Amino acid sequence: MKKKTTGHITIKDVAEFAGVSKSTVSRYINGKIDAISPEKVKNIKKAIAELNYRPSKMAQGLKIKKSKLIGFVVADITNPFSVAAFRGVEEVCDQYGYSIMVCNTDNSPEKEREMLLKLEAHSVEGLILNATGENKDILYSFAEQQVPTVLIDRKLPDLKLDTVTTDNRRITEEILQQIYSKGYTDVALFTEPIASISPRAERAAVYQEIAAVRNVNGLRRMYEIDVKDKEQLEKALRSFMNEMPEQKKAILALNGLIMLKIISCMEEIGLRIPEDTGIAGFDDTEWYKLIGPGITTIAQPSHDMGKTAMERVLKRIEGDEGAPQTIELEAKVIMRKSL
Repeated sequence: MKKKTTGHITIKDVAEFAGVSKSTVSRYINGKIDAISPEKVKNIKKAIAELNYRPSKMAQGLKIKKSKLIGFVVADITNPFSVAAFRGVEEVCDQYGYSIMVCNTDNSPEKEREMLLKLEAHSVEGLILNATGENKDILYSFAEQQVPTVLIDRKLPDLKLDTVTTDNRRITEEILQQIYSKGYTDVALFTEPIASISPRAERAAVYQEIAAVRNVNGLRRMYEIDVKDKEQLEKALRSFMNEMPEQKKAILALNGLIMLKIISCMEEIGLRIPEDTGIAGFDDTEWYKLIGPGITTIAQPSHDMGKTAMERVLKRIEGDEGAPQTIELEAKVIMRKSL
């Protein structure tokens, strides 16, 4: 056959070039080469190389009911946690020949719904979800279709699903005890809106419990911030610093994104770390070491959470029908001089 120079190369083109049937090419592409003669295998390989043929993974998936595609839905792609978790998912996918469709929801239930429907249409074999807390009807649909679904970081107690998270309550208590042990008497918690986001709710609950024991009005020192609203954050920071200025102050930031915004705002309004206020937060990243005296953080096992979540998906794909597991990985405090 004369080499085709324009247009989409099809399996028919490969078959004609190699001098074999379409079904023989299809068997080769799907790894069933035992019944194909070595000469035909050689001709098919040559045809694929010469024509630069790229088989459609979706087409293969529809025929053998396997897309080799994993959906990974993150609530906020700009959060350091999301990037590290993706690396863990990717590591396992690469090892087992799966591709990933990454979808970002911007913490919007409406956008999450759109992304989940898109993944359903693409016949994903598994789903890893950093959930907004909504759209449970679609997740039920995934379950009915026997698509393994694993929650990462955020729990949905109403759904019986595998969940990989971190030990939020223990590690929040540990960092708060460290803060108070250093003589801080006025400790504020800065978080994105808690709503139904389980790690935020768990961390905030521990903060309030410890504040209550220390005779501090925890709610009064909890600031729920829209990280896109710079003015709101600045107002909250100034309010915290101006009230009871005689107290030794510290801030606990509940994730890496809000930590970044707080430090940027502090720089702009002239607040020094730790002279004016100590600070600590979740999601350890390389740049924390480089800011001022170095920022004390809670290092979540974000990469391992992604890796573990993907391993759970694979277990389910391979036929594991055991009861759903909640796996809590251990975080640790990295002490630096911001406290």
